[in-house]
Amino acid sequence: MDAAGVVEKTGAKIGKFKVGDAVYAFFTLASEGGYAQFAVAKESEASPKPKVLSYAEAAAVPAAASTAWQALIETAKLRSGQTVLIHGGSGGVGHFAIQIAKARGAKVIATASTANQDFLKQQGADQAIDYRKTKFEDVAKDVDVVLDTVGEETLKRSYGVVRKGGIIVSIADEPDRAALNAHGIRGAAIRSSPKANVLEELTRLIEAKKVTPVVSQVLPLSEVAKAHEQIATRHTRGKIVLQVADEPKN
Repeated sequence: MDAAGVVEKTGAKIGKFKVGDAVYAFFTLASEGGYAQFAVAKESEASPKPKVLSYAEAAAVPAAASTAWQALIETAKLRSGQTVLIHGGSGGVGHFAIQIAKARGAKVIATASTANQDFLKQQGADQAIDYRKTKFEDVAKDVDVVLDTVGEETLKRSYGVVRKGGIIVSIADEPDRAALNAHGIRGAAIRSSPKANVLEELTRLIEAKKVTPVVSQVLPLSEVAKAHEQIATRHTRGKIVLQVADEPKN
């Protein structure tokens, strides 16, 4: 669903990019994407690659960070001084969400397993919760925003921690309308979509050193099965990147 690389060819109506440009992109797809050495992108799906990132690092950004941005900024309207609870803060979307929320001036509470408590704090979380040892609802109270990347029971237990008028945004499940109404809160399920202007916002944060992608592994395309096995554990730290060609020189 996303990639970083070099423009090999442009269509006749493309004015934003030229051959040789370093770009990263988030593709509009009807399915869950695929793996290839070449991909076709619309101008509205791509943006110049952040200069401070390698191609492998840049490839980790578009889909996950766009999802975090669209959930927190576009949907939840997160503001400075608010408090956000991020479930699954060590994952692909979660670790970007922590950094974006901190850049926005919010207080961040994040959940993860025991092994990732220090990682949450490294990303900027003000409070890290080990969900294996502590019920988040015993710690988080009257938060303005919940970003749910887990769903199921985690979502069900989240309604009670949001202040009246607050919002739960889930990328995993549809919030229950009756539960939202009972607690006087709002809810939304989102699936992010490619927007070049969002990639440009992310580039600004990245080049200002406010957001940094974490790539836990870079694997060759021949080891794609290994990548999927790791993702299936649901304990991947940050992102896994597949390298399908040699790193470009520019």
